[in-house]
Amino acid sequence: MGHEVTFVAGELDRSGLLIPELHFFHPDVVRAHQMVVDNNVNYKKIEKEIFAMAGVIEGKLREQFRRFKFEKLVVANAFSLPMHFPLAVALERVIAEYRIPTVSRNHDFWWERPRYLKSHCFEFFKRWFPPANPLITHVTINSLAQKELKFRRGLESTVVWDSFDFAGRAKKQDAYSGHFREDFGLGKKDIIFLQATRIVQRKQIELAVELVEKLNDSRVVLVLAGRDGDESGDYLQKIKRLAKKAGIRHKFIEKWVNGTRKIKEGKRVYTLWDCFANCDWVTYPSETEGFGNQFVEAVYFKKPIVVNRYPVYKADIEPLGFETVTINGKIARGQIDKTRRWMEDSTGTTKIVEKNFALGIKHFAFEVVEKKLEGLGF
Repeated sequence: MGHEVTFVAGELDRSGLLIPELHFFHPDVVRAHQMVVDNNVNYKKIEKEIFAMAGVIEGKLREQFRRFKFEKLVVANAFSLPMHFPLAVALERVIAEYRIPTVSRNHDFWWERPRYLKSHCFEFFKRWFPPANPLITHVTINSLAQKELKFRRGLESTVVWDSFDFAGRAKKQDAYSGHFREDFGLGKKDIIFLQATRIVQRKQIELAVELVEKLNDSRVVLVLAGRDGDESGDYLQKIKRLAKKAGIRHKFIEKWVNGTRKIKEGKRVYTLWDCFANCDWVTYPSETEGFGNQFVEAVYFKKPIVVNRYPVYKADIEPLGFETVTINGKIARGQIDKTRRWMEDSTGTTKIVEKNFALGIKHFAFEVVEKKLEGLGF
């Protein structure tokens, strides 16, 4: 769209402005978060510490903002999910000081996470997550969050769904990704069911395990490409035990999946897009999602999808007309039979994924987002 874009972050995989204190894994940030959220310490006991660190971050942001004179700012989730208390304070102050028109893209809100509802931080959360500042325009990624933000904070927002470059060519295999099956000991006739999400409780990956078990097809392999995350606890080990007990063919390949291709320990590391390009099906049994990035990717890569009807799916995606194998919180005989039919009817399944792809272009392409951004002043 003609903008010069600069990334400002605590960790970068490309050029940009690196400020380590912006990372939510910074030791001081982690300590404050653990004390209030995990250990239930009263917020007042570390309030001074939070605002002191906010002052340090504010100073570093001021230095960079004076230097670069940014005309617009896009804040990705830092004003909605309180992983980094001091950053929200510092950002809001700098925005007010420099009068920078800002878009806050809000993926997840604190009231959507039980761990934050248990804390003593409500007044702090209500002030900063997200802040009510006339310079800040809010974006939500689904209609349910839009309504809840209005109800809880009185803030209007524009819904911008997850999107993908449908005009791009990432869906095609190349010489590198062509080694995928060979590297993971998978045969040409194997049917790969890809679980692409992080391995955390709310993704309900046990349903993917159960699906593969009940399909009872020796060709089917469940490939899990995601890592465990900040919400996982012992869930990864639980899923590993469950898959072993079920006796299904499965591969945990998270060690060999990264944001960029590279050689590690003499072996190829693949991107998540390589995984999508090489799979036959995508499982998406999540209990809840902010929108459904893996769903959009599956549509883009023209893969049939087994999806749980999580709330945002029912509200925003299902009405668009995508054809999927849908489940309602549990694996039933009807879904097993439908999956088998699609597996055996390659011609019919091709028509389905082509239809889904056309709907993806209509609703999730970058061109759709571009129109939304123009409405936000870009």
